[in-house]
Amino acid sequence: MQSVAQFISMLLSLYSFIIVIRIFLSWGGIGASRFGKLHQTITRITDPYLNLFRRFPGLQRGVLDFSPILAMIVLGILNNIFSIIGTQGRITVGIVLALIVQAIGSVLSFFIILFIILFVIRLILEYRKSANSIQYIAILDNLLSGLLNKVHNIFYKGKEVPARTLLITSVVSFIVLQIVFRVVINWFSNTLIQLSF
Repeated sequence: MQSVAQFISMLLSLYSFIIVIRIFLSWGGIGASRFGKLHQTITRITDPYLNLFRRFPGLQRGVLDFSPILAMIVLGILNNIFSIIGTQGRITVGIVLALIVQAIGSVLSFFIILFIILFVIRLILEYRKSANSIQYIAILDNLLSGLLNKVHNIFYKGKEVPARTLLITSVVSFIVLQIVFRVVINWFSNTLIQLSF
């Protein structure tokens, strides 16, 4: 049983790697033009699985397709489950739940860090405004306006504040959110792992 689980874990790792290659080849359409035969083979192998997640509403936003992220999370969880069975011979429901919580936590943590980086870039552009930076400021303001409004409503409701102050508050708030979020996810995962069933 353990050797079968280890073999399945290895296959899942290999399949995940092939999906990563598929994602890179799809960026900018370079896969079909430069790697025709290889691209077609990889597409035939990966698309049936990826198409399962493309059906979920909300995972595609314009040109951005987040369905491969969900597909990779599911593969990661399954890979971890089979890896644990392969090394320990068994797995509990608590461990499976902890793996799911950790996977979801990792994705949410990634987005929090992404927004911190975008806030910092926007803050730097606020201090170094130039004719060239105006278009980037507009793009970032469009992306971040909803979050900036939430931060404004939480900390400065009914008050006018300079953009720099709001951006600094947003950066600090999201750093604190990231720290608290990771602590809660780790605590919750460790609690679930202790479950004996």
